[in-house]
Amino acid sequence: MELCEVRVPTYKRPRLLERALKSLIAQDYCCWKAIVMDDSPAQEAKLIVDSLADDRIIYSPNSQNLGGAGNLDRAFASHSLVDGTYACVLEDDNWLLPNYLSENISSLKRRNVTLLLRNQQIWTQTEHTSEPTGRTTRGDWFASKIYDPFELHAHLFFFETISNGGLFWKTSIKTQLQVGIQVSDAGLQEYCRALQIQDHLLFEPEPLCCWAEMPSNLSLRNPAANRVFGRGVQAIKMKLIQTSGSAIIQQAEEIARDLNKLPEFEQSLVDALYISYSFKCINKVNALKQYCKSYARYLFVKNPLQAHFEAKYTT
Repeated sequence: MELCEVRVPTYKRPRLLERALKSLIAQDYCCWKAIVMDDSPAQEAKLIVDSLADDRIIYSPNSQNLGGAGNLDRAFASHSLVDGTYACVLEDDNWLLPNYLSENISSLKRRNVTLLLRNQQIWTQTEHTSEPTGRTTRGDWFASKIYDPFELHAHLFFFETISNGGLFWKTSIKTQLQVGIQVSDAGLQEYCRALQIQDHLLFEPEPLCCWAEMPSNLSLRNPAANRVFGRGVQAIKMKLIQTSGSAIIQQAEEIARDLNKLPEFEQSLVDALYISYSFKCINKVNALKQYCKSYARYLFVKNPLQAHFEAKYTT
């Protein structure tokens, strides 16, 4: 059997980590190795790894604290870390259904692709309980098909596109999934990671993994301030337009029509300060107000992705 690497970033959440690792031990595909990337100086995760006594679980603490985004980015090395053919990331607050690995591997082989996005169940997580919401992370946005990178990038006008916990790949992919140390916000990391995708991506709608929706006091994402985050998203959309021009606008418009999201699409264009479009869904007064607000953000809020763009896209 081909080896699957499961990278598990964790920080001071041993109870949740135990749930995640037990869901991995329960997989019907047994040829895997888990790399527990502990970012806590106290190394609480080591006790959990030792207690589970499964030699497929490798404890790999960080030599220095990387922060939530840095530890997550460490887990997204596209290449193999322990000679695995496949790889994925299991954040410590998420967990897998028993056939997650086997079905993902089967899908990649059957459809002859190297990158897959698996839909996820959304659960509400509190400090002591978790409850299903009946919602999924990507079921309302994607169909069961293979997306080329250009179409995938066009979805960035609407949302971050990929979900960290749903990505599954062959370690031979072209795409560099690591974003780099310049992006310190995990949400903006997802936008940047999606923008870097060069491989065709298969979306599988059956949710075989679970994503924990939790209050900010329990989250490790340390999100940027709303205005800084918004400036980063604005920069992503402006980068798309700068790079691909009217072609990416047309592709995004097709997506908006298919998903009945034309008002949201037009608002997204205004936010990107793009007005060379025949707006039909938003009136001129609202468009002008939003444009002024977005332009003020552009002028007065430092672009949090500037260093990232310079490192990745300047030749």
